[in-house]
Amino acid sequence: MIKFAGFSLLFVSLTSCATQQVYNNHVYVENRCGQPLEMKISNSSNMHSLERNVTSAAGSRALVASFASYGEDVIEQIPANYSLKITDAIGSKVIDGAQLKQRLSGVEKISDGTQREWTINDTSVCP
Repeated sequence: MIKFAGFSLLFVSLTSCATQQVYNNHVYVENRCGQPLEMKISNSSNMHSLERNVTSAAGSRALVASFASYGEDVIEQIPANYSLKITDAIGSKVIDGAQLKQRLSGVEKISDGTQREWTINDTSVCP
């Protein structure tokens, strides 16, 4: 009986761990700058390469951060060494981790099951 109770407890414990929900947190920048943007993104994910280059056409959205989580929102996951360098024909602008968190504090989170996204869609990101 004790062996059965111990086995049952272990099984329930393992089942609880296996059912923990994994969320995909995605941050986008919508290009409202009226011209193409080149973006160099560093330390933007816990799932893939730490540095990427992205081109965003006027009016399009670009993925600038992507984190898998067990419940925490993306603001809690952005590292201090995050960097987003945005360049257009006029100049460039760099957004670090603290600045990205500040911008996201006023952005609505859109949730669809385990997919969660935030879109920064103002001209303040334009160089």
